[in-house]
Amino acid sequence: MDLTLLTITYSIGIILLLLAMLIYWNGRLRGEIAQKQQALEERDILQKQQDFFIRKMVHEMNTPLSAIELNISVMMRDYPNVRNLEMIKSSARILSTIYDDIAFLSRKEFLCPVPEWINIEEFIADRILYFDAMLSVKEIVIEMEIDEGYEIHMSRTELQRLIDNNLSNAVKYTQKHGEIIIIVISKESDGLLLTFKDNGIGMSEEERQKLFEVYYRGNAHHQGLGLGMSIIKDICDANAISIRVESVKGEGSSFTYNIPETLIRQTSIKQSDAILRKIEARK
Repeated sequence: MDLTLLTITYSIGIILLLLAMLIYWNGRLRGEIAQKQQALEERDILQKQQDFFIRKMVHEMNTPLSAIELNISVMMRDYPNVRNLEMIKSSARILSTIYDDIAFLSRKEFLCPVPEWINIEEFIADRILYFDAMLSVKEIVIEMEIDEGYEIHMSRTELQRLIDNNLSNAVKYTQKHGEIIIIVISKESDGLLLTFKDNGIGMSEEERQKLFEVYYRGNAHHQGLGLGMSIIKDICDANAISIRVESVKGEGSSFTYNIPETLIRQTSIKQSDAILRKIEARK
C-alpha cells in the first residue's frame, strides 16, 4: 500500500515536473515568437518607410533633373559650338539613366506592364538620339543593321530600360573614337535577334559570370550603381527573352537578345531609310 502510494506520488511528481517544463518552454517559445513577430512587424514598417523614401526621392529628383536637361538644350541651341555644354549634357544623361533605373525598380511591384506594338527601328533610333551627347563627347560611331521592318509587343517602359542600359553600357565601356553596332535580324521560326556590339574594353570570364548580379560593376571607375544588367535580366525573364553574352578582354563585347516569335510581327513598311537619315542628322 505504502509502496503503491509512493509510486503514484512519484509518478505525479514526474508528470508535474514535465508539465512545468512544458509550460516553461512553451512560455519561452511564445516569448521568442512574439519577439520575432515584433521584429518582423518592425522590419515591415522599416521596409515600407524605405520604399516610401525611395519613391519620394525618385519623385523629387525628377523635377531638377528635367530642368537641368531642358536648360542645357536651350543653351546648346544658343551656343552650339560650346563643347563644355556637350559634356554637361552627357553627364546629365548618365544621371537620367540612373534615375530611370531607380524609378523602374521602385515602381515595378506596383505597376503592371502594359504591352503594345512598337516599331523597333524607330524606337532604337529615338534612344540613340537620346544618348547623342554621350556619343558626341567620346566621338563614338554608332550604326544600325536591320534586315526587315519589325514591331515588338512589349511594355514601352521595359523596352526602354533594355535598350537604354545596353546603349549606356556600350558608351561607358567603349573608348574614344570607338564603334557600336546594333543588329536586328530575324531567325526562321525562332523569333528575332537583337544584338548590341562594341569594340570597348571587354570583360574577363569572371566579370561575365557576375554580370547580372545587383550592384555589380565591371569597372569601378565608371559611373553607375550596377543596376542596369540586373534590370535587363528581370525584364528578359518576364518576357521569355534569352540572353547570350560574348566578350573578350580588351577587344569588346556583344549582347544578343533572342526575342520569341510570339512577341514580334513584321511590318509592311521598312523604316530603315528614314531612320538612317535621323541618325545621320546627329553627326
